[in-house]
Amino acid sequence: MILRALFWISVVAILMPREPDLGLGRPGASTPAALLSSVQSLLAPGKAAGALPATLPDVTFRSLADVKAEIDEARRERNAHHNG
Repeated sequence: MILRALFWISVVAILMPREPDLGLGRPGASTPAALLSSVQSLLAPGKAAGALPATLPDVTFRSLADVKAEIDEARRERNAHHNG
């Protein structure tokens, strides 16, 4: 019985996939140099290495006060529409 259990454990271990295929390539295949070059390509030329990428939209960096004002305006418009 122990031999049968060892047999099936080894069969499952052999047939089990080693890593998931998510379509992203092999994990760990990229080198640190490749990662660094891809990060540097996102940065705008002439800026420091710690600068934010120029491709990010401005809406990402809105202040909390701007967001709160936008929510309040939407509520006022909705209330005016329902009461109106």
